[in-house]
Amino acid sequence: MHPMPLSQAWIALLMFCCCACASDFGHITLNKEPNDHLASLAQISDSDVSLERTFLSPAHRRAAAQLRVWMEEAGMETWLDAIGNVHGRVNGSDPDAAATVIASHFDTVLDGGKYDGSLGIIVGIAAIKHTVLQAAQQAGVDLADSVQQAGASVPEAARVAAQKTLRAPLHLVAFSDEEGIRFKSTFLGSRALVGSLVPNGMLDAQDRQGQSLRHVLEAEHAAAGKGSRSAEEIAASLVLPPQSVREYVEVHIEQGPVLESLGEALGAVSAIAGQTRLWVVVNGTQGHAGTVPMRGRADALAAGASIVVAIERICGGGPDATHASDETSAGEMLVCTVGELRVWPGASNVIPGSVQLSVDIRAKDLVSAIRASRPLLQQILPGEKQAAACRGLGEQCEWGGDAETIDAEGGLPSSAPACSGQDGRDVPVLVSGAGHDTMAMAEITKVAMMFVRCRGGISHSPLEHAEPEDVAAASAALATFIAGRMLLG
Repeated sequence: MHPMPLSQAWIALLMFCCCACASDFGHITLNKEPNDHLASLAQISDSDVSLERTFLSPAHRRAAAQLRVWMEEAGMETWLDAIGNVHGRVNGSDPDAAATVIASHFDTVLDGGKYDGSLGIIVGIAAIKHTVLQAAQQAGVDLADSVQQAGASVPEAARVAAQKTLRAPLHLVAFSDEEGIRFKSTFLGSRALVGSLVPNGMLDAQDRQGQSLRHVLEAEHAAAGKGSRSAEEIAASLVLPPQSVREYVEVHIEQGPVLESLGEALGAVSAIAGQTRLWVVVNGTQGHAGTVPMRGRADALAAGASIVVAIERICGGGPDATHASDETSAGEMLVCTVGELRVWPGASNVIPGSVQLSVDIRAKDLVSAIRASRPLLQQILPGEKQAAACRGLGEQCEWGGDAETIDAEGGLPSSAPACSGQDGRDVPVLVSGAGHDTMAMAEITKVAMMFVRCRGGISHSPLEHAEPEDVAAASAALATFIAGRMLLG
């Protein structure tokens, strides 16, 4: 596990440097194009009334094709792998050198927002295109008017010159699945690259139609005209060897209110909180809503509701929460959420016979998250919950998986000298309560993240919004970081 290295090498990534936009083409590549692309990508959806783009859906495939077009316009060679990741790459003067990998995801939650995940990909395209043009210009290529219009492709001469000017390859990845909507297994795209699909048993995960990830991988591989291979063989072919990756960088909206409250566009991420997930099943007795007396019912939904309220109370929330419990929760960054509830048979005139619910527990570190789950288990497991016993209900709980904390303590001090575009203010340093593909990539390389301010801290919602100037700031910061590490001379 590689911590996030908050060292001097990453300062440029954390701040908006006006110099990046000062080039002849900076306004186009770092401002207009990324904002236009985000608007266009948000129109690619499986729903006519909301943004919905899940793993390998029709809209997901259309989005992948569009991302390839934009990557190629930016001077990258592109390909699509068997799990649906879109890759773009610009080789450097040493094509065999370890690459800087820039990535995020392009799947969405149901009724999602247009910046979650997509922002990091689009900003990556913008920064790489800007770097390629900058490298070509440095090599003496006359760009003339060829890049003065939004959407113009990088000239072939510029692409070739840039490859001779860059120290090492730049590798952009648009991950196919981070949200885990289809298979209930998060980070499928990034886990494929680090080789953890098979060890974590993800090939046997099934969607609601009963299709396994194993079947999907084999079908996608065959559909691409690559013949018949086992899912294990396909998974092995997707892995990026650790020695081929120099570092990993991800840009993402904050999904919280801190940057907005500080009046800052960008922030550094020092750590990603640990999390654990439970899946609770409550079994009651299904019956007729009009004929079974209230005192004789074993209503699975009523018991499930009791569990939801207990979870909220134990984690320090609810109408009766005290200030002391609030402080404890804040200190450990403890948050607990029941985000999914399945009721069987789900009819208005039938007493529910079974309820399934998800429990998401997050804390500053994984140990705290697991420790918080113990009183929850005492409330949930058979024989431990008096209300369930009185109703004659059976309950069971399954672990949905743990995610370790990605830590960065001990690197750069929590403030960094800002460049001229920041008026000398310190760069905010935040801990992410949300999980990100960075967590998977930390298994094979050093990682870093930059957060971008979002309005109201709202995410996973159509109200999700980042200001166009903040998108430009993120693009310029990433371009500045790349140029500082990749341009020769």
